[in-house]
Amino acid sequence: MGWSRRVAALVSGILLSGCVATGTAFAAPGPKLDVETYGSDGARPGELADLSLDGEPRGLKAVTATSSAFSRPVTFKWSEYRGGYEAVATLGISDKPGVYPLAVTIGDRVVARDRIRVLPSERPSFKVQTLYAPVARPGESVDAEFDDLYPGETGTDFTVRSTALAGPVRLVHNNQLDHFTPRLFTAVPRLRADLADGTYAFDLYGPDGRRIAEKSITVRAARPGDSDYLGKARGPAFFPPFDIDKAREHGYRVRAGGRVYVLWKDADPDPGEENRLYASSPAFTQPVNLRRDDSKAADGDDPRYYALATVRTGLRPGTYPVTVVAHHGRVKRTNSLTITAGPAPRRSVTAGPGTGWLGASGGLLVVTAIGVYVIRRRRHTTA
Repeated sequence: MGWSRRVAALVSGILLSGCVATGTAFAAPGPKLDVETYGSDGARPGELADLSLDGEPRGLKAVTATSSAFSRPVTFKWSEYRGGYEAVATLGISDKPGVYPLAVTIGDRVVARDRIRVLPSERPSFKVQTLYAPVARPGESVDAEFDDLYPGETGTDFTVRSTALAGPVRLVHNNQLDHFTPRLFTAVPRLRADLADGTYAFDLYGPDGRRIAEKSITVRAARPGDSDYLGKARGPAFFPPFDIDKAREHGYRVRAGGRVYVLWKDADPDPGEENRLYASSPAFTQPVNLRRDDSKAADGDDPRYYALATVRTGLRPGTYPVTVVAHHGRVKRTNSLTITAGPAPRRSVTAGPGTGWLGASGGLLVVTAIGVYVIRRRRHTTA
């Protein structure tokens, strides 16, 4: 082979290899299928699975997922939020444990494949548990839930009864929060604030009035030595409307008849404190209930409570005590609020008792004018 032919062959080979590499690098990726279940390792029979398909253009018809694990084939819908197709599949309630294949088709064309793992069924379970600590405090909320995702279970009306609660509490299914488990019924009841220390039973009743299950929790009030016994309370402090950053505990001044916000902070408040915290003062028209601030402005701060109080009119200038009692009476704090004179009353120009010099002089001018008119009238008649 001559030198020129060798060069031509070499160049031709380089160009060919470059074309192949370029074609591989820019090949259109296939559709991406994601399968999401309640547990990352699978789902129970009867649970839901979220399916998403990315990489296919909008406007396609008959995008369908099929699997022997599903109770029926599901159809995808376009999602503007994710820019792809979405579907929700229900696993068959009688599925056996194992791994099941699934396929996504567009018309007659299979565009994606995946697998889904089905876990064993679980017997119905009833739970009552505290939200934050091993034992519950009086006045605290507890979490009650009943999961009966099991073949043959169909009821929807479940009620919890306990002497620790103010009354019966109905468990409710929330499809937004319990999306993957269609038969999870929950409630967050509040324990009575006057409970004595002890163990309390919670009974679950079904739609026919039959008791299905029973659970117990321990309730104990905070004791000396517990971190939340006295909390870490600060206040009361005072601030003007809409300006909590100016809150201060001492030297705050407000006029008689005005309004002021009362602020209370506590790193470890007693459960249900927002229903018991009041700020009282002889300067206020009435005690005010301090409510917990759950706004974004309170993020990162200790739990704080506040309320708007109205100062009585006609108060003498001076300092007046403002008291807050917390932690079931174990904590009592008092700070002083300085009351200044209220606005001066507006003077009336109407004649009458106490109208002042302007009213008296005005009346005198009227009388004088009438007198002058009468004298002139008489002179005119005589002439």
